[in-house]
Amino acid sequence: MIKKPAHSTDTHIEREKLTIRHMIAIYCRGHHHSASGICGDCGAILRYAYDRIDKCPYNASAKPVCGLCRSNCFTPDMYRQFTQIMRYAGPRMMLYHPFLTMSHIWDAVRGKRGNS
Repeated sequence: MIKKPAHSTDTHIEREKLTIRHMIAIYCRGHHHSASGICGDCGAILRYAYDRIDKCPYNASAKPVCGLCRSNCFTPDMYRQFTQIMRYAGPRMMLYHPFLTMSHIWDAVRGKRGNS
């Protein structure tokens, strides 16, 4: 059986989903005080994000991070909610999940170079 390399596109998509899940959990814990994980409202946002990632018009190898994407596949209301979540959770991610944060930054930088 052949193993996929650590930088495979499946790993990239899964890491992006994991990063979003942790960011929503940080936001939920800070705003909704849910100690047991993610509340129902934040869970709905998470499911929406996963659905959008799964239906991304870019193929997985060319997919940019969502914040730098030229396509806006989020509805305006969800985009505002995500902006609020990312502004709150983004700075806190380095404390709670430094590897995911650095991986996300690397993906963003690599994506900018690829689109130039």
